[in-house]
Amino acid sequence: MRYLLAIMGIFVLVTSVIVCGDTGEEPGTRSLLVVVESSLREPLRASLEQYTETMALARYEVYVVPWVPESAGEREKLLELKTLLFEYVDSHGIEGALLVGDLPVAMYRMPEGYREEFPTELFLQGRDARVVDTDNDGYFDAHTEFEVDIYTSRLIGTQTQLEKYFARLEKYRREGPLVERSAFIFIDDDWSGKCTSDAFRLSQLYSEVDCIQEKSESSLENYLERLTGEGAEFVYQWVHGAPPGTYSGWLAFDHLEDQDKLRAIDIIAGNLKASFVNMANCYGARFTDAQLSVAEAYTVGTDYGLAVIGSTKIGAVADPRLFHESLAKGMRWGEAYKAWFNAEGMKNEYWHLGIVLMGDPLLRVTGDRFPAGPSPEATP
Repeated sequence: MRYLLAIMGIFVLVTSVIVCGDTGEEPGTRSLLVVVESSLREPLRASLEQYTETMALARYEVYVVPWVPESAGEREKLLELKTLLFEYVDSHGIEGALLVGDLPVAMYRMPEGYREEFPTELFLQGRDARVVDTDNDGYFDAHTEFEVDIYTSRLIGTQTQLEKYFARLEKYRREGPLVERSAFIFIDDDWSGKCTSDAFRLSQLYSEVDCIQEKSESSLENYLERLTGEGAEFVYQWVHGAPPGTYSGWLAFDHLEDQDKLRAIDIIAGNLKASFVNMANCYGARFTDAQLSVAEAYTVGTDYGLAVIGSTKIGAVADPRLFHESLAKGMRWGEAYKAWFNAEGMKNEYWHLGIVLMGDPLLRVTGDRFPAGPSPEATP
């Protein structure tokens, strides 16, 4: 992992609830926990204070806790983090958590089928599921049925990237979309036969939904032409992702059997215009590798990124219709994930055990109605 845990004092920042605007939510009934790597506590203090104040307008209480583990072992730290999350469920009724920086991760090994090791968030999200390491090798490898009780989302990046990310959140909530409201569906060669007649229900979110699906059109060139040109607020894409290891951190476009690669660093260099991305890209959200993941690049690496859903392993959200439909109903990013997983995701663990969220889980694709006001600029 790229960020080291630092041991510092604990603080808790709690905002009062400000009743303002009309979001259809009852005042004081919802809350979120932000757990932040302790070394980022002071650098991000102003950003987190602004975030808590703004979310109070949506009638959310936000609790901010720097991560200061008492244990030395990685497994023990992970258990500490889960205990912390559910203590806040019991004491404050949190519905989810934003995990900022380098925090403990549950690593899972598939015991059969596709034998692979990958990070999973389900260990932290379910209170009662029993997850075990049968051979005591450091990887969980068996579990009882998962159910998401609380959603979790990761936010990983440099201090500057994180400051800019929180400034983007504020701009989005005060001023509206960072990219013209539209959806872009891109389906590469191997999935060109997928049915798009209902636009995977993205048409419930957007009046404009464009789709590239034909093998003759689904090239890296056309993908980049859209996302470096007018862009799209929401991108749903089926493209091969790289396996873990030296070459992780890129997508492989198999246009006419000539493989073109888009690396995470290319996404950042091109400043691709996409705010919400549903990544059907194997390994694309594998945030524990030494190389930058594609999901991290889309979330914190551009001037437009806000939230991503993707997989840390082979797999993707096999059928995204319920997820997209939930967003269209006004559910927040984390809520829509929870609704999808508990109804559909748990049915196919080989595809779904590695699904993770990145970015603020309280984002609404439909937007929040906050009073207009100046957005703070990130520190250069």
